[in-house]
Amino acid sequence: MSPSQPEVIHRYEIPVDDQNHRFTIGQGPLHFACRQEGVVEFWAYAPTSASVLVREFTVVGTGHPLPVGTWHVGTVIAPGGALVWHVLEQALPLQEAQGETRVEVRVEASGDSAQLGREVGRIVCKARLRRPEEEA
Repeated sequence: MSPSQPEVIHRYEIPVDDQNHRFTIGQGPLHFACRQEGVVEFWAYAPTSASVLVREFTVVGTGHPLPVGTWHVGTVIAPGGALVWHVLEQALPLQEAQGETRVEVRVEASGDSAQLGREVGRIVCKARLRRPEEEA
């Protein structure tokens, strides 16, 4: 990290609307919360020249099915405590997240969809942290 670009934490909002929402962040998310109805917040490092991630999240309620290709990344309690929201991450094709960079990912199916989602997420995030100019 260069001294001219200090790390900064920003707040982001995910509407509770059953839609996917795309964010460009640095590292994180660091924390999830719900302080107002219909909005889940998260805090993450702002993007820098050293770290830029494109991440896509959706929010579902307890008891609702998880969309295919998502995995759990956080849980929050809505104001008043009556509702609990679960933040899910959606895998993005790497070429969308990094222009035309392509990476082949192979994962053995274990029958545990949550474990499979976490493993794919780990591999994708690791690949995204590698900058294309570092591989040249």
